[in-house]
Amino acid sequence: MNKLSNQEIILLIKQGDVRGLQYLYDHYSPALFGVISRIVQSDHLSEEVLQDTFVKIWSNIDQYDSSKSRLFTWMYQIARNNAIDLVRSRQHSFEESKETLDVNLHSEKNVVRSDMTLDLEILINQLEDSHKNIVENIYIKGYTHQQTADQLNLPLGTVKSRLRKGLQQLRDFLKSEGMNDSRPLLLLLTFLNTGL
Repeated sequence: MNKLSNQEIILLIKQGDVRGLQYLYDHYSPALFGVISRIVQSDHLSEEVLQDTFVKIWSNIDQYDSSKSRLFTWMYQIARNNAIDLVRSRQHSFEESKETLDVNLHSEKNVVRSDMTLDLEILINQLEDSHKNIVENIYIKGYTHQQTADQLNLPLGTVKSRLRKGLQQLRDFLKSEGMNDSRPLLLLLTFLNTGL
């Protein structure tokens, strides 16, 4: 497609012509993806936010006012706001899951505690800082091992080693509290990682 002016792009989109949106996507998606990924810090989620951004651009083109901002600035704000909204919603989910959780812990022989309330924040705060950050990134924030290594500027092997040690510290803490079966801990961390 030949080079289009902003006015031509806007007109195409207002007319429901997908060529206008395709032009925007082809020319601006890399820049918008960069903005989003710096905020979200996950390529997969950034791609979803990018799609939502272009859907909002398509749906709200009538709200664009060229006297108030350039087209890219308007699109940038939509992308940025979408990314921030996603991060806030994930943080909200994290805060809810950090609150008191009811966990039924059973051993093979008998019930250790029938209705135990675990405060996840207290549990994770028992970890050494070097292990705590890694456990939180991987199991709470849902980062991959590589993303955690990149964020903390650590070798991947160090992240995996510290994660193992952190999980062992959590198991030891649970044992000291009279819970010999640590399988519920792994289920709890897996539950949090799914974002439920």
